[in-house]
Amino acid sequence: MGRWGADDYGILADRACWAMFGFTTAVVGLRIYSRTLNGRNRQHGGLGPDDYTTIGCLVFFLATCILINVGSHYGLGKHFEDVPKEHLEPALKYNVIISAVLIWTFSLPKFVIISTLKRILDYGTKTTILFWALALSSQAFILATSVWWFVQCTPVEYGWNKTIEGECADVSILANLGYFTSAYSAFLDIFFALYPIPFIMRLNMPLKARIATSGALSLSILACVVSIYKLAIFGEVFAILRQDPTYPVPYLDILGMAEGFVLVTAASLPTLGPVFRVAKGKLTSVHSSRSGSRSQLDAGSKDHSRAMSRNNWDNFKGHRLEDPASSIGTRPSLDDIPLVTTSRVGRNQNESDGIQKAVEISKSSEMLEQGRQPRRDHDVV
Repeated sequence: MGRWGADDYGILADRACWAMFGFTTAVVGLRIYSRTLNGRNRQHGGLGPDDYTTIGCLVFFLATCILINVGSHYGLGKHFEDVPKEHLEPALKYNVIISAVLIWTFSLPKFVIISTLKRILDYGTKTTILFWALALSSQAFILATSVWWFVQCTPVEYGWNKTIEGECADVSILANLGYFTSAYSAFLDIFFALYPIPFIMRLNMPLKARIATSGALSLSILACVVSIYKLAIFGEVFAILRQDPTYPVPYLDILGMAEGFVLVTAASLPTLGPVFRVAKGKLTSVHSSRSGSRSQLDAGSKDHSRAMSRNNWDNFKGHRLEDPASSIGTRPSLDDIPLVTTSRVGRNQNESDGIQKAVEISKSSEMLEQGRQPRRDHDVV
């Protein structure tokens, strides 16, 4: 199936937008949890302006997805001749509304990038002026395009109700506005992706963390790729729009939502460090506890078998006959300590030999004093 081979782009746009919204909602939810978790432990943690800006963009995405859902219900994405006559007017009306609203979905996330960079880098006044000048100028061009979607026809209702008298400006004006705003948006996407990298690499934090933060923010280059693709197909879209006004716009809606979702996700990933550390710690503790219990069981069985073999050998040699546990026929446990050790038996035997030798020497000295020959008692040894 080619680029324009689908019969209904409204259904595709509906599914794609809700899928992207669900994924981005999960990422933003983890961002809020991470900031809340971080705020309990650090003085400067917790939610900040960048988080509230992200939540505002997410609410705007939700409203856009609802509008796309309603528009596809009325036949947006189908060929003009396939839309029921009773749905033509609301379909064209929602086409104008969605197109005027959706372009903000890839423009407002620029403020999420700026506020996130402010929290990470804490840049100065000159950089603040530069960033806000670029972002506000982009919003001005987006506002002009959004307003033009309504005022291109006179009266405004003629844009969706062709039964009344009126006229519309040439589609080339809208195409030129679309070219310019998309090109400027692509420039800002790649600028905010690459400009902060040298400053992030000079931060006082581990090299791995600096690389991860730079890589996450650089994902906004993907939004630039989406913008470039939109620029490449604008000519085809506006050529079809002249003859088939309900068919090609939902395809652009998918691309616009994708650009906005990429920007919000790229700005949220650097804030998920505490979540990754908590998850890694839990996985490591579970793995270590399992391996530790397994090694303890193996070591215990080996110690038990070694102790049993040693006990049997000692009993065979007769060195533990004094142990009451052996005399009553019970098997000692691993924690039992012998009541009489082998060293103690040897020490008692040596003490008795010393006493006998002392008695022998004293008897020999007495005999010498009395003038008799000493007689060595050979039985006492």
